[in-house]
Amino acid sequence: MPNAPKRSRAGRPAPAGSFFRGPVALWFTLGLLCRLVVFTGPHAEGDEIVYRTLVYQLETGHGYNLIGSPIIGPNWPADQYGNALFFHPPGGIGLFWLLHLVVGDAAFPVVQILCYALFFWSMLALARVVLAPFEGLKLHMVAALTAFTPIMAQVMSRYWLDGPLLAVTTLAAVLFIAALARRDTRAVVVAALVMGGASWIKTAALVAVPGMLLLAWALARPGSEPATLRLGFIFVAVAAAVQLPWELWQWSAVGSPFPAWAGRPSPVLVANNAYVHSLTVDRPAWMYLTLMPRALWTLVPSLACLAAPRFDPRARRIALSLLGWIAVVLAAVIGLGAIGYSKLLRYAILITPATVLLFGLAAGEAWSRLADPRLTPGEKSRARLLVGFAAVGLALEIAQGVYTPLFDRTDDLIKPVLWPDSWFF
Repeated sequence: MPNAPKRSRAGRPAPAGSFFRGPVALWFTLGLLCRLVVFTGPHAEGDEIVYRTLVYQLETGHGYNLIGSPIIGPNWPADQYGNALFFHPPGGIGLFWLLHLVVGDAAFPVVQILCYALFFWSMLALARVVLAPFEGLKLHMVAALTAFTPIMAQVMSRYWLDGPLLAVTTLAAVLFIAALARRDTRAVVVAALVMGGASWIKTAALVAVPGMLLLAWALARPGSEPATLRLGFIFVAVAAAVQLPWELWQWSAVGSPFPAWAGRPSPVLVANNAYVHSLTVDRPAWMYLTLMPRALWTLVPSLACLAAPRFDPRARRIALSLLGWIAVVLAAVIGLGAIGYSKLLRYAILITPATVLLFGLAAGEAWSRLADPRLTPGEKSRARLLVGFAAVGLALEIAQGVYTPLFDRTDDLIKPVLWPDSWFF
């Protein structure tokens, strides 16, 4: 029938091949080009020096510690850095070390480039599962944000563990959510092993698990709740079992599986180093709540879109689970800040998958509302304003993701492109 109308393809997910061509590949490439800044600069920030020293300690047979290394002194006090075992698990340092054996000092930037690639494609795969149908404008908004979201952009321009932490955690999330959709127990176990691997980079990886479980529950089809609970329990149990040997190793080496001093700046360092003092004493623990909206510019537009009437109930349920993910991570870092840890936005790195998904969900729903025939003229005007608001937020967040690693590398802070000297930090 030559005059028959063509069937609409709306509602069909984007084919997997579309991830690797066209504008999505362009966003990946642009993000990759910005990540190449990691090959430049002195890389003399404190944690970068510590991680390089740990690699050299392993290569020279001194073990996974800083005992006897030349950095122990006023800037790295022995009461924090001179213990028999370094306080982060050895997964990330081990990755640096293995690659260092092959390519030398180039290992440190190369790891970050590899982690960017793993994060980008894992994030798009996760969005494909969560945001289906994942195509058109929604696909390209998520790809653009994934390539330049500011905390990721910052950590992957340094020799920090946060880049590998984010990449492996995001991979674990997509493996887990995809396995739940298939009710595949073996795939859930694989996802849990990857999640356990992330916890061997930094134990803080486990703070993302509650958010993953909330998202899994929001995505569960009616009647599948018992299976979701069972598979969620398997995921948590296996991931915890993978982490357990590290806790036992710490217990044996330093006398406690959860040493209170691990990662907390030494009182000597806080007293004698003005910069460390400002991060631990002067900065309030709640600074994450005031800095986040000025660095992650899509967050407020996302919340505005969610507040719109006639928002799809299933999408709203997913959005609430993502807000729960963000809230759990923020509660953890705020709590640590309140008991004497430094307050840095990069410590909240594990909100990144949730903030990207939240924007893709909210902005995508706002865009689709423009074609809703049920909207009154007033509602359609408000929908246009929300879409415009989301576009401005995306542009500003991309600008922040370019500015921070390329033009502001003087310290380990993220300074907003607007209002950088605000009284509320």
